[in-house]
Amino acid sequence: MLHVALLLSLTGTLDWRLPTTESMRVAPMRTRWVPPAPAPRTTTQAPTPAKPRTRVATEPQQAIAPPAAKATPASADVAAASTSLPADEGVLVPGTHPAPAASEASPSQASASNSAPTRAPDARDPAVAAAPPPATANESLPPIPLGALPPPVLLSYRLTGQEKGLTYYANGELRWQHNAAAYALSLSVKAFLVGSRHWRSQGEITGAGLAPTRFSDSWRNERAAHFDRANNRVVFSNNAPVAALEPGAQDQISLYVQLAAAMAGDPQRFQPGTRLQVQTATLKDALPWLLTLEPPETLTLDGQALPTVKWVCQPRNRFDAKVEFWVSPRHAWMPVRIRITQVSGSFIDLLLRGQEALPPLPTVAAAG
Repeated sequence: MLHVALLLSLTGTLDWRLPTTESMRVAPMRTRWVPPAPAPRTTTQAPTPAKPRTRVATEPQQAIAPPAAKATPASADVAAASTSLPADEGVLVPGTHPAPAASEASPSQASASNSAPTRAPDARDPAVAAAPPPATANESLPPIPLGALPPPVLLSYRLTGQEKGLTYYANGELRWQHNAAAYALSLSVKAFLVGSRHWRSQGEITGAGLAPTRFSDSWRNERAAHFDRANNRVVFSNNAPVAALEPGAQDQISLYVQLAAAMAGDPQRFQPGTRLQVQTATLKDALPWLLTLEPPETLTLDGQALPTVKWVCQPRNRFDAKVEFWVSPRHAWMPVRIRITQVSGSFIDLLLRGQEALPPLPTVAAAG
C-alpha cells in the first residue's frame, strides 16, 4: 500500500531529479550472475563423398561474325556528274556499273569478305533481287526484207535525267538514213553548257537486215568497235579482248532499227512474252542481250494517247542497268521512249517530241 501511494504521488510530475550532493547515500551494488546460454550442440558428420561427374564432350561454339556490308559500286563507276551527259561507258549500254574487281575492292570490303561467313543469297536482299535468274530466248530474229526497213527519219526527244538526286534536262535526236546497200544511224544528246555526245552506227543492208561494220562513241575522245566480218570477230579500239562475231549481231543503237524492221515485217510473230537473244556490241564487249516483249502500254505524247509495246533488256548481273524502250506502229516501230535505269537509281528518260522525214542516204556518204 505504501509503495502504491508513493508511485501515485510521482505520477504526473515531470521535473523529478536525482540529488547530486556528495552526502547522498549510495546503497551497496548488488550483482546477479546470469549463466550464459548453452552453445548449440553440433554434430560432426563425415563428409559425403562426391558423386563422380560424367563429362560430355561438346563442340566449341564459333563466334558469329557480323554480316559483311553490301558492296556498292565505286563512285568512279557512277555516271558523270549531275547536269552532265551520261557516263563514258555509253548511255545505252545495259551495264555501265561493272562489278568491282578483287584488286580494286576497298580494304573495308576486303576485310568484310574475309571475316564474314559464307551464306546463301537472301531473296529479300535488293542487291540479290536485282540479278534476274538465267533465262534463254525462245525466238530469233527472222530475215528482214528490204521493204520492211523504217523510212529515213529524224526523231527528236526530250531527255529527263536524274543523277545523285538532281534532275536535269537535255535534248536528243535519232537520225536514221539508208539506201539499197548501206545505212547510217546516229543518236545525239545535247546538254546546255555541257556539250553533245554522239553514238554512230554504220554498215551494210543485207537480206537479214542491218550488218554493222563500225560503232563509235564521241565523248571527249572517240572510241569504236569494228565488225571484222572477214575474220568473224569484233575488235575494240580500247584494246578490250576481241569477241567472236555471231550471225545477226548488232550494236547498241542498230538494235533499235533491226527490231523495228522485224516487227514491221511480221508483227503477228511478236506477242507479249516473246524473248529474243541478240549479240549486241558496245565499246568494250559483244555479249548476248536478252530482250523480252511486255504487254501493250499507252503513252501520252503531246496530250494524245499512243498505243505502244515495250521491250525490256534484262540485266546480265546485279550491276547492269535496266534498259526499256517503247515502240509504236504509228512510228514504224521505232522507239518513242527510251529509259535506262542504273542500279544506283540514276536514270535517263528520252521521250519523243517530234519527227521529220529525211531523204535516203546518199551513195557518196555511204561509201565514206
